[in-house]
Amino acid sequence: MRLYIFYSLALLLVLFLWRISPPISFPVGNIIIVPEGLGLHALGKKLEKDGVIRSPFWFRIAAIFLGGERDMKAGQYNMSRRENSFIVAWRIAQGRHDIETVKLTIPEGFTNYEISNLFDERFQFFHHASFLVSAPEGYLFPDTYFIPVTATASSTIKLLTSNFERKTKDLKINADIVVMASLLEGEAKEKEEREIASGILWKRLKMGMPLQVDIERTTYEFPGLPEAPINNPGLVSIKAALNPTTSPYLYFLTDNMGKMHYAKSFDEHKTNIDKYLR
Repeated sequence: MRLYIFYSLALLLVLFLWRISPPISFPVGNIIIVPEGLGLHALGKKLEKDGVIRSPFWFRIAAIFLGGERDMKAGQYNMSRRENSFIVAWRIAQGRHDIETVKLTIPEGFTNYEISNLFDERFQFFHHASFLVSAPEGYLFPDTYFIPVTATASSTIKLLTSNFERKTKDLKINADIVVMASLLEGEAKEKEEREIASGILWKRLKMGMPLQVDIERTTYEFPGLPEAPINNPGLVSIKAALNPTTSPYLYFLTDNMGKMHYAKSFDEHKTNIDKYLR
């Protein structure tokens, strides 16, 4: 009887180990994708179809033990070696993509075109035309990122816009605030200068005066804000757009050394132009 139980348990153990072992079709050297928002049942079926696991059931058991579907991290996973279902579940729960990343810093005020140019030959899946067509200018947050070399245009847009949402979630921003912040990025360097410039530009808008900034977008000659942001502003400019400093000035300019000069009248402004820009 004892021998029977022993052999039965041994058989069950062998069967269990076989069911969680990597299948013959395991995609060694390939990249598999875990889609966003996929439930455990559907994810198990997908991994089985991709040849990553034998048993969706044991994969789900492992995933539930590791925290459930809420902890499954979407993204691309490099299957560099054969792994059993429990290891696969652990990797997805931990977000262990095993994919080379590149450190990219996006400066404040970079345009979508400038951001696109940061993605060089290292990013073979990044489609520049798709990025430029789809990326919402103004909402790609300037920051330092560790971006996988497998990044696509859509995954990059999601990464940068999600960061924007996280960094601004406690701020009461709207489209006009982001547009104003993008103007401030190009007009002032220091926090205090951006806040004063913000006050001047909001005042000019209220008075119906042309903003007289960013000649390429015609705000130099016509009143009103541009229809969309002209670059991707950082947090300092966004906060300056939200919290303008009141001043008696209506004009400002930045000299060749990067210093801001203010004027109350157009005659004073012309004097500053002659003094600091000629």
